[in-house]
Amino acid sequence: MYHYFGIAPYTSTEYTIDNWKEHHNPVVVLRNPLDRVKSSLPLSKSFPNTIYILHSRPYMHNLLGCNFRIIDFYDLEQYIPRSKLSQSPRTNTRIDDTAVVEDVHVPNDVYSLEDLREELKIYNEFMRTKERISVQEWKDLTE
Repeated sequence: MYHYFGIAPYTSTEYTIDNWKEHHNPVVVLRNPLDRVKSSLPLSKSFPNTIYILHSRPYMHNLLGCNFRIIDFYDLEQYIPRSKLSQSPRTNTRIDDTAVVEDVHVPNDVYSLEDLREELKIYNEFMRTKERISVQEWKDLTE
C-alpha cells in the first residue's frame, strides 16, 4: 500500500481516522480480525505489546456510523497488485472456519477477549452490509 500511494514504507502520514471520516469517498480494506491476530502471533513472542498490538488490535468500532465502501482483504491484489519493489511479506494467514476468538486471542494490556469478539461481530456485519467498491472504480480513483 505504501508503494501504491507513493509513500516511503513504514512512515507516518499523520492521516488520522478523523481525516478519513471527512473524506468524500472513504474506502476501507477489511480483513477478518481473527486472521489479523493469527498472522501477528509470531510477533507476539518477539514484540509483545508493540508490533503485535499494532497489527491485531480492534479498530472497527471507530467506523461504526460511518458511510464507507469496502475492499475485501482477500481480493486486495485485484485492486493493488503486488510490487517487485520493497514490500512486506505476504500474510495470507486464514483461520479455520470453525475457529473462535478464544483460539487466537493473546492476553495483552491493550484489548480484551471481549473486544476481539466485538471486532469479529462488527466485521461480519460490515462484510454483510457494506457496498464493495469495484476494481475499476478503485483504479479510476487512484491511478
